Parts: sequence; C-alpha cells; structure tokens
Amino acid sequence: MAKRTPRQQSKHDAGVQDSAEYYEQQGYNVQADISGYDKPKSIGGRRPDVIARKKQETVIVEVETKDSLEKDKAQQETFKEYADEHKKVRFRRKMV
Repeated sequence: MAKRTPRQQSKHDAGVQDSAEYYEQQGYNVQADISGYDKPKSIGGRRPDVIARKKQETVIVEVETKDSLEKDKAQQETFKEYADEHKKVRFRRKMV
C-alpha cells in the first residue's frame, strides 16, 4: 500500500465511502476498508477497498489517489487477475 499525504488519505477515504454508499444504494451487500463497515477479506494477500456482492455478482473496487496510482499497480493487478479468473467478478478502479 502506498504512503499517502494526509490530504490524499482523506480524499481516498471519501472515495471509499462514496463507492460503498453507491453499491449499497444499488442493493449490494458491501464490505469496505473504512470505519463503519466490515472489512473485506484479503485477495492474494491484499485487502481491497470495497467488495460489493449482489446475488451471484461481486465487484471489487480499489480507490486510488495520485499518490498511490503508480505505487499500487501490483495490488491493482492482483485484483484484476482475480476478477479475470472468476465468473461474475468485476474489478473497478476509482480515481479520486
């Protein structure tokens, strides 16, 4: 996980909150790596920011800031590969 400035961390956490709320409004069961939510389980030794599940569909969301975009490429690739290997799993990267 990339080291973020306090401002970028605040933007990141707001982006995670926004994503979690969006998927909740769409009827998904949401886990998020921020306070107030159950934490998602690790995938390939890395914890995603949001996992949203609805029926048989799963969405993995990773929120990135300018501080973390390049530094967290391996983490993004882990989640993308996982999604590519599993039916009805999608990976989404959200820039904030």
